[in-house]
Amino acid sequence: MIMKIAIIGAGLIGKKRVAALPKNIHLKTICDINKQIGELFATEYNCNFEKDWRKVIDNKDIDAVIIATTNNFLVPIALEAIKNKKHVLLEKPGARNPKEFEKILAAQKKNKVVVRIGYNHRYHPAIMKAKEIIDSKKYGEIMFIRARYGHGARLGYGKEWRFDPKIAGGGELLDQGCHLIDLANYYMGEMKTAIGFTEKMFWSKKLEDNSFFILHNRKGQIAHLSASCTEWKNIFVFEIMLEKAKIQINGIGRSYGNETITLYKMKPEMGPPDVEEIDFPKEDISWKLENEEFFSAIRKKDYSDKKLKEGYYAIKTVFDIYKFSSKYSKK
Repeated sequence: MIMKIAIIGAGLIGKKRVAALPKNIHLKTICDINKQIGELFATEYNCNFEKDWRKVIDNKDIDAVIIATTNNFLVPIALEAIKNKKHVLLEKPGARNPKEFEKILAAQKKNKVVVRIGYNHRYHPAIMKAKEIIDSKKYGEIMFIRARYGHGARLGYGKEWRFDPKIAGGGELLDQGCHLIDLANYYMGEMKTAIGFTEKMFWSKKLEDNSFFILHNRKGQIAHLSASCTEWKNIFVFEIMLEKAKIQINGIGRSYGNETITLYKMKPEMGPPDVEEIDFPKEDISWKLENEEFFSAIRKKDYSDKKLKEGYYAIKTVFDIYKFSSKYSKK
């Protein structure tokens, strides 16, 4: 049986999701408040266009929806979809704040549907390869993680919706920083302490464009992370220090650079390590792999809320950092 879906949101992320749909998934409808953009999208992919998302949710012929809208629409649309027994792939961060996200958790608990938060970075091949190395225990336990993630934005960025608190809910920490938090969770599990600072340095006085933060757990493992949209050369560098090796991931494709993983293996006598480097294809397959996992869960009737709770952990950690930072903000 071919699964019929709708994409709500015809922007960049919505297009990435559609381009990466499995062959046995039928895109029935594209929905967007911008009729011109939505109709062009629908024409390109030979599907229906609908401007009103409520009509999409009410359509009993649609089995699942992928929601790729601005943050203020994520929860209202997802709640209605879940209540109408539709499976939901909800783009990160899933909500504007933890309280909104808790409504998703409660709704999913009452309805047997698959709900996932779109954290595609977990599905990058270098990220998955690092997980494989860590889980092998060949090089011991993780001691700490250090990562930098950022972009330089574009002219007028400070006037876009990402810097409107009512629409976005948070700034750069919520936008890109949540990916780093999710990856630290992926490798080390949930961290118990989160401290950090967020600053409005360049783009806007409404929300932060830079964040610097530390996560710590009871094992003594630490993640030292930063996310910035004043990074004038786009960057993604993720370092994992093990007891007997270091894993370094550079790039996630496109403007962030070719995706590579370098393994620095310590010798028994220490000194300069043995170095092994893997380059990955330029094609970004993370969207494809995450889509496949979502639709596979639907077919398996996997209604576990584990991945949904991981999304909640990420956004709650973001707001724990906001709370810490607010105590030291400029008066």
